[in-house]
Amino acid sequence: MKQFGSFILDHDQSRLLHKGSKVEVEIDHKLFELLSLFVQQPNTIISRQTILDELWAGSIVTDNAINKLIANLRKVLEDDAKRPRYIQTVPKRGYRLISDVTLLANPENVKPQSIGLTPLDLDKNLTVIKKKTLFKKVANYSIISLLLVLVGFYIWQTLSNKDKFDSHYSVALTRAAGAEQSAQMHPNNQHLYYLKNNEKSTQNTLWVKNIHTSITKQVETGDARISDLIALIDGKANTSTLLYLDKSPNGCGVYQVAFSVPSYTIQTHHKLFDCADKRIKDIAYNAQQHTLYYSAQPKNFWPNQVYAFNLKTKEQLLITQAEPKGWGHHNIDVSPDGNKLLILSTNSDYKTQALSLNLLNNKITAGVKFSNPVTEAIWHHDSKQIYYYASEPAQQIIKSEFNGDNAVAVVSVSEALSSKMSRFPDGKNILFSTEIKNLNNRWLTPANHLASIDNSTVADTYPGLFHHSEQYLFISKRSGRSQLYLADYETNQAKIVTNFSKAHWLGYLVVAADDKSVLLNVDNKVYQLSIKQLNVDHPLTSIADAQLVYSSQSPIIAIDWLTTDKVAVTAVKNANPELVIINLSDKTLEQIKGMWAYGLSDSAQPQQSFLIEQHSNQLYRANSLISENDTFEAQRKFADTHITLPKGFYHVKIDANTLYYVTTENDQEYLHAVSLSSDQRINQGIRKYRLNTFSSYDVSKGNIILSDMDKLEGDIHRTLL
Repeated sequence: MKQFGSFILDHDQSRLLHKGSKVEVEIDHKLFELLSLFVQQPNTIISRQTILDELWAGSIVTDNAINKLIANLRKVLEDDAKRPRYIQTVPKRGYRLISDVTLLANPENVKPQSIGLTPLDLDKNLTVIKKKTLFKKVANYSIISLLLVLVGFYIWQTLSNKDKFDSHYSVALTRAAGAEQSAQMHPNNQHLYYLKNNEKSTQNTLWVKNIHTSITKQVETGDARISDLIALIDGKANTSTLLYLDKSPNGCGVYQVAFSVPSYTIQTHHKLFDCADKRIKDIAYNAQQHTLYYSAQPKNFWPNQVYAFNLKTKEQLLITQAEPKGWGHHNIDVSPDGNKLLILSTNSDYKTQALSLNLLNNKITAGVKFSNPVTEAIWHHDSKQIYYYASEPAQQIIKSEFNGDNAVAVVSVSEALSSKMSRFPDGKNILFSTEIKNLNNRWLTPANHLASIDNSTVADTYPGLFHHSEQYLFISKRSGRSQLYLADYETNQAKIVTNFSKAHWLGYLVVAADDKSVLLNVDNKVYQLSIKQLNVDHPLTSIADAQLVYSSQSPIIAIDWLTTDKVAVTAVKNANPELVIINLSDKTLEQIKGMWAYGLSDSAQPQQSFLIEQHSNQLYRANSLISENDTFEAQRKFADTHITLPKGFYHVKIDANTLYYVTTENDQEYLHAVSLSSDQRINQGIRKYRLNTFSSYDVSKGNIILSDMDKLEGDIHRTLL
């Protein structure tokens, strides 16, 4: 055990302790390895390359991975990069532990024994020592020989099974600050086009880089808002044509722009088609057919369907496809030979199916069925195999046959993989992007009496505030997979309270008004968990079937408490949000007359419930409790609040007689707060809070906790084959 500063590092037990209290400090395995590296070499500069070699030997990682790890270690040690007490940055050389290290086991306490020996005894002992030394040498040689045999066997086995492995390597093509993404390589194999953004930007910028000379230039695009690069078309001499998508919330369009090379000035710029009536998820260009294929949500709701637009005839149609269910067909790619369309379709069970549509005869073939959601896949250069992203928490790109056979990892990185893989035009390699997207919890409203929030450098999302204590729950991937954490904003500490071994999608958590239970959406199923189950000393490893409240065949987009014993769930069916009410006493569904989209309650006034009507977006208050044994409809009389929510609202909540909801205006998200009292509404109007790449929020007693973007970084990489 080694002591440094206020901490003790216990190598044998792989743990970090506070020196005074001996309380164990939460630290993940990779951080412990990094800390051990520093403690073993105090006051010594450790280079970034050494850290890479020691912690990621044999793996492909980026420089940002080290930045992230160092930042996380400083957070664990409560260290300040500007005024370090432990980890000091040595510019252009590496890092150094500047704290003294002391070995706790004191050699002075172990006294040597006094031994009296005669000359004869010494001679005998010397003979024994020589024999032992000879034996040790023989043993050492035997061990070395055995190791050589094992290494030789491993090499032979590796070479004899070379079809199970792949020799891809990758290299970063961009390393600037911010996030570079949506990469497209020009057919000349020389110019890389990509979009650049950061956590403070509301608009992407277009850049081009000569990967041979490293000369990089921003392309002036005027008023164009580019969300994704679709394809680069090699035009006439000194001219390039770019297809791009603008899917800003206030408008959607697909455009074609031609610009001169090398000045990169725009020559022509026009819209191919408008997509304002849909929400495009993915888009791909078929050069042989001069056709754009895209997956989109009609009416901005699931399921996604696949459409086609012919650039020559300007015809747009819904193509032949398997009936979409759940989230539908969300990812597509055109094969290099132009004859097939790869489709990823995810059902409400969060399992993804790969489909192939033959564009010559409209025949659909089912490929590999994944046991978890897979977000990205493209065809291999041979139009037969596929590349796809592995399921979390692995950050890998897998190559396999279309049916899933002969799967092998070709890329493994430490950072999250961003969307939009593409093929390198050399016929062998691929382009991909990595990202560091930190979503952190913070207080939105002025709350001087509330402490700062314990945040990590990964995504902390879906905060759920307690109503009678200084605690809140949130979902995070601090441990690699999505887990539930319990935080106390008085002590500024967060502890993990679930430890699911399988990867799950978690979201939409809501704490009950009495703080005794929480509703949690797990893989499109709503569970009711007792707060007593969420024990920091014994994290929950699984959820019992008896705690299941509701399972939906359609995507769930909202959950809330309607009363103390009734739950409101909103799921999207046939592109419309539909409300379902579940009675917790017997898990039965209740029907109410009318067409309702959302059900809400006010934790400050739990006797009141609210409904939002479909299509009209009118908010109604349900008052006058009649009988606990009656249905919800029999218990309530509906009263119009004279509040109509705007078209396209989302994330709606009610707290302390105030309505909250989110909208998007000119590519910027806002949280609105509207009093349910007509008098206060006239006096106060609507309060608006600007959000920054918003994820989720919660509100209790007027205090708003928000999960939004804190940092956005990322690079573009290519494989080398």
